[in-house]
Amino acid sequence: MNMHSYLEIVAEQIRCKRARSAVLEELQGHIEDQKQAYMADGMTGPEAEEEAVRQMGDPVETGTELDRVHRPKMDWLLLGVILLLSAAGLFLQWLTYQQPDSAYKAGEIWRQGRYLALGLVLMLGVCLADYTVIGKHAFRLWLGAVGLNVIGRYLAVSDFGMSYPFRINGVWSAPWLWNSLVLLAFAGVVWQSGRKGKKGLVKSGICLAVSAAGWLFSSGSGFVACIFTLIGVILLIAGTAKGWFGGKVRPLLMRLGTAVAATLLFVCIASWASGALGERDGYRADRTAAWQSFSETSYYQDAREDMKDLAAADRAGEDLTGTQLEWARFEARSTFLWMYILRYLGAVPAVLLTLPAGLFLAFLFRIVFRQRNRLGFLLALAGTLFFSLQIIWYIGMNIGLFPVTEAYMPFYTLGGSNLCVTGLYAGILLSVYRNSSVVRC
Repeated sequence: MNMHSYLEIVAEQIRCKRARSAVLEELQGHIEDQKQAYMADGMTGPEAEEEAVRQMGDPVETGTELDRVHRPKMDWLLLGVILLLSAAGLFLQWLTYQQPDSAYKAGEIWRQGRYLALGLVLMLGVCLADYTVIGKHAFRLWLGAVGLNVIGRYLAVSDFGMSYPFRINGVWSAPWLWNSLVLLAFAGVVWQSGRKGKKGLVKSGICLAVSAAGWLFSSGSGFVACIFTLIGVILLIAGTAKGWFGGKVRPLLMRLGTAVAATLLFVCIASWASGALGERDGYRADRTAAWQSFSETSYYQDAREDMKDLAAADRAGEDLTGTQLEWARFEARSTFLWMYILRYLGAVPAVLLTLPAGLFLAFLFRIVFRQRNRLGFLLALAGTLFFSLQIIWYIGMNIGLFPVTEAYMPFYTLGGSNLCVTGLYAGILLSVYRNSSVVRC
């Protein structure tokens, strides 16, 4: 049997089209190497090729084994944790909404359930998609995402101090969603530029600077802009540390990158503390005030007292309809959910509800550290850092360690856009794991 016939039979056994070409190319290389060795021992070309093919074993068995190894595989444990967190989040929303009108309460829970379903559908869609498309069209996708953010900012309207892109009040309103598209595209730019040495490094640096300006401009929030920029800097540092841009620039960028990352953290705090980035009136102005003062009259202290009184009233079964305290329920379902649960159920249930989030992060870091594909590594790292910063900052601001910002608790807190962002990153991470044995390094 010649090499061409052998490879055809092997190819028929491999069902994943994306893995097929890479596997056949590798097999052909092995056969060619063995053929050259036999020819050096005195065999003719046809004899050497036939013997090399024979040494590869039965083509059907070989193809079947390669099909078993090189096929998409789901991380069922991670998916199970995601579904558990989603169910827990829906339960917490039901628990925090104490309303005498059961029909109204059911309507609110049904609304959150629809958003949850939308986030899960988005997650599964991204998971089943080929994430390498981001790498193939990275720069064009990045330009489109940046343009989308800028256009959305110009067409936005404001309501209660928040910006709603494209005049749509609802699931697409939060800055996390649209800015995440820029971040994921930027990860593709870093991967694409890694093969171009210093020129690629300069290109990635320029793209990061433009992205940072866009994140600040489109969101109007120093915290949001700094979180995304910090992740972008870490992606660039990670690529340089692995030597993707060449060894000569590695020591310098490692020092500069570390300094920039530390500076960004300082700017993130200082910008909110001083209000230098121009927070708007209303909702964000109240949150900025929480940075400026941690006295008994600060936003955080007022919210803490509200959560304490709200939890006590809910335990007593009081009807708060029409009272001022009832307005604090929105914060109990979103910004201060963890604080409310701590007051309403106690410390042990609050910790138990936090443990699945820690388990979720452990699974994510496992994907990052085991990922050999460069693009997959960058995308997984971006998603893992996003979730980690959100969870750590959210819990920190609920216990008074960090000031109050737009941070949210993935899967748990109220909001359609939050669940869509969560679904987007969860889908990316599942896709990276699912295709880890399919795509090339």
